[in-house]
Parts: sequence; structure tokens; C-alpha cells
Amino acid sequence: MPTSFAPIVIGGLYPGINRGLKADLLAAQALGGSAFPVCTSHVVAGRGTVTDVLNVPADTVSAQLEHLRTTESPTAVKIGILGSASTVDLLFQHVRELPGPVVFDVTLSGPSGEDILEQQGLDALVDHFDAADLVTIRRADAELLAGMKIPSLDDAQVAVQRIAQQGAGRVLLRCGQIATHHFDTESSPPDYSVDLYYDGDDFALFEAPFLSGIDALTGRSSGLLLPLLRRLQDGTPPEEALQAAKGIVTEALRAAQEAAPSVRTSTFYDALQEERQATPSGNGQP
Repeated sequence: MPTSFAPIVIGGLYPGINRGLKADLLAAQALGGSAFPVCTSHVVAGRGTVTDVLNVPADTVSAQLEHLRTTESPTAVKIGILGSASTVDLLFQHVRELPGPVVFDVTLSGPSGEDILEQQGLDALVDHFDAADLVTIRRADAELLAGMKIPSLDDAQVAVQRIAQQGAGRVLLRCGQIATHHFDTESSPPDYSVDLYYDGDDFALFEAPFLSGIDALTGRSSGLLLPLLRRLQDGTPPEEALQAAKGIVTEALRAAQEAAPSVRTSTFYDALQEERQATPSGNGQP
């Protein structure tokens, strides 16, 4: 693994919960790194309540990135919430000049129901998919981006191809629990969660046991994407990096599930720390 992991993490700041930038910082630290945060939005939401979404002015986002480019030595980039449409082009001007791999976690809406990016911003971000080594997206946002419902893996394959056609070279669709075939959507969902990877030619499926009782645990996507980014920085091929990261976050989630509710968050990040020197084979089955 690399001796230095110093990613720029771009995203929203949530009050009171470990989501967005806070989760990215905690995950990077658990992995033995130190992340540089760039705030694009103050998302006043969480625990099912949405109060407001306050976007940081585009020139302020640009100033943060310019400062880091000239004063620090970042090694990678993880992009989450982009804020306003006016921010998108300016942000990617900086990102294209930064070293290291780029993971773009497309975020159009939040788990508490908050709207993150309007249609104008969505149109703008598609023009910059080519700046990312990997575009990741959860199923609800993929439905918006691909313009279709995704009730099954059959539909997910069509959706990731549509997203790839918009300029994304590699796509990871985080499906969660999902039926396998479009004719089987009325059955009970399987007892495992699924991530679907598409590299422009082939598909790979990564499965992990579905773990109940951890719905309130936030920051799970950071627990997947920061280990992934670290391995990409080290030159690990994307599919191998995904398999390893999937294994790491699954074991961290399992540890959190077994812990008392009051310590689930700390247990989750402690488990990431314990795994940071490992090179797990992961739970994925490409």
C-alpha cells in the first residue's frame, strides 16, 4: 500500500451525523491517511429531517481548491456533493490539474430526502464524467441519471450502459438489495446486497451479505470508496481494488452490526483501521 494517502475530498458538510465530508475524513484517517476537505454545500439534513441546503458560492469552492493545489501535495481526489450548477465547471477545471486517481460519487439526492443538485447541475456534471477514473452512484440517483426505473439487475445493466454512454469510462452502481431479473421483482429481495461494475466492455458483480439493524449507521459509502481510492492510488487495477474495498467495508459493517448501538459508529471506523494494512480478497464475486 502507498506510504502516503492524502486525498482531496470534495462534498457536503452535514450537522450532527457522520455523512459527507465528515465521513470521508474519518475513513481516510482510519486508513492511515489525512484528507483535505473542500466544502461545496452545507446540507442541513439528517435522521429523516431536511431543514435546508445551503450551497457554497462557486468562487469560494474554487478558492479552496486553488489553495490546496498550491500549498499541499494531494495524492488523489474523491468527489461527492457538487453544490450548485455554477460550481461544476470551475471545480472540474481544478480537478483535471490534480494528481492521482479520481473517484466521482455522483450525488443528486440525499438519504433524508434532500435535493442536492438541480437539473441544470445534472446536465453540467455529465460533461465531466471523463475526468473520473471511476464514476459511482447509488440506485436512486442512477434512476434519475439514466432516466429509468431499476427494479432488477437486468435493468441495472441497461442503466450503467446508459451512464457509460454519457461519458463515464467505468461505472459502479451500488444497487443494494435487488431482484435478479425484471420478471422477478414481486418476490422477496435476496439476502445479499449487490454492486454492479461496468468498464465499458464487461460487467462484474460484487455481492456481500445484507446486514440488518444498521440502517442508522451513516458513512457507509465512505467506508467503501476511501479504501477503493487508496488502492487505485497504489496502481491496483479497478476491479481488484473494488473487490478488496468491498471486503473491507463488509467486515467493518459486520463489526458494527455486532456492537452495541451506542458504539456502532466508532466500531465501524475502528474496523477500517484494523484492515488498513491488509490486502483482503474481498467478498465480491466478479
